[in-house]
Amino acid sequence: MESVTFKNRFQEKLSGTLLRPSAATGFGFVLGHCFTCSRHTRILIDLSNVLADLGCDVMRFDFSGNGQSEGRFEDSTYTKQAEEMMAAADFMKKNGTVHVLIGGHSMGAMVSLITAANQDEISGVIALAVGAAPLHPDRLLTDAQKKGLSDSGQVAFASRGRELMLTREFFDDAAEYELPDIIGKITCPVLVVLAAEDTVTASGPAKALFNGAHQHINLLEVDGADHMFSSDTHRRIVTDHVTRWVQTHFLKGD
Repeated sequence: MESVTFKNRFQEKLSGTLLRPSAATGFGFVLGHCFTCSRHTRILIDLSNVLADLGCDVMRFDFSGNGQSEGRFEDSTYTKQAEEMMAAADFMKKNGTVHVLIGGHSMGAMVSLITAANQDEISGVIALAVGAAPLHPDRLLTDAQKKGLSDSGQVAFASRGRELMLTREFFDDAAEYELPDIIGKITCPVLVVLAAEDTVTASGPAKALFNGAHQHINLLEVDGADHMFSSDTHRRIVTDHVTRWVQTHFLKGD
């Protein structure tokens, strides 16, 4: 395991953790985190470890303005993070990965789907606890915060012990993306993992969208799991299913 850095198009330095197995398969994964998290969430760590055990290079990284990466959180948008996801994929290719898959948790999952919809060279996607739509003021903000956003173009909020800021540009950018359109553009295999007791991104609407959308989409809903897959048992269910999915679609000779 090694710490690595690469840059986005704004020349902001992004931080990642890279796992390189000794018996590499040529497949590699890039993993992105949720809205105000970092690359060190437990589900991403567990997922990285099982993928590396399969012989895949794995890098989980911090989007700009989060974790140890440079940049301002208030400059975050889905479009910017999708560009950073591709910058991470390019980093992997420059360092020996032949086939790059991407994935993420929550907002990172939506970003992964957006990226795959616009990049034919992505070989597969893993979307954990993804919502049915990008973030919207009605879902995220109080009435007072929405008024502040309307009046000033920005709004302050607290999350995970941080005082943060969102702008009107963030929500304008989010409104450009519709999940059904995104799904329709993806041609590579997709694994969607939902948490049945998710109170952050409710699983029901997302499940309805993904069910039967395409034959290349595999859907798992983990009974009893919360948004972060906090339980060891639930994370093991996720990683076991991911292992089978990767072996079936990408490591068929193993």
